[in-house]
Amino acid sequence: MNALGNALSVSGNMGSGVWTASAVNLSKWTGLSIGIFLFINGFLNALTNQVLIRRFDWKRFLNEIIFICFFSYFIDFFVQIFDLLGIGRLPIILRAAISCLGITFFLYGYFFISTCKYCYAS
Repeated sequence: MNALGNALSVSGNMGSGVWTASAVNLSKWTGLSIGIFLFINGFLNALTNQVLIRRFDWKRFLNEIIFICFFSYFIDFFVQIFDLLGIGRLPIILRAAISCLGITFFLYGYFFISTCKYCYAS
């Protein structure tokens, strides 16, 4: 749900989350996929988390890497589908509505992840 919402916001071209927006810009600049930059960013964040907790927690690190693998893949997948559907070429009012729907989706996705007791390493 989170990846779907982010992809709707990206395809609507009316705004998205900070990390996703940076991945979109890097993707347009280099020609590489959005998912590659999201994965690189997520991997670096996972490493940074290990430094911040001042020990290497393999379980936590692997959970974060598994999450970013799926997240980056699904954003790439959904963006390709929405681009094929022509969402980026719709009138601005429709794209704004689609972006709002996308933001709602990724906020619900974030809510589900943050309240899930099985989603984080203890």
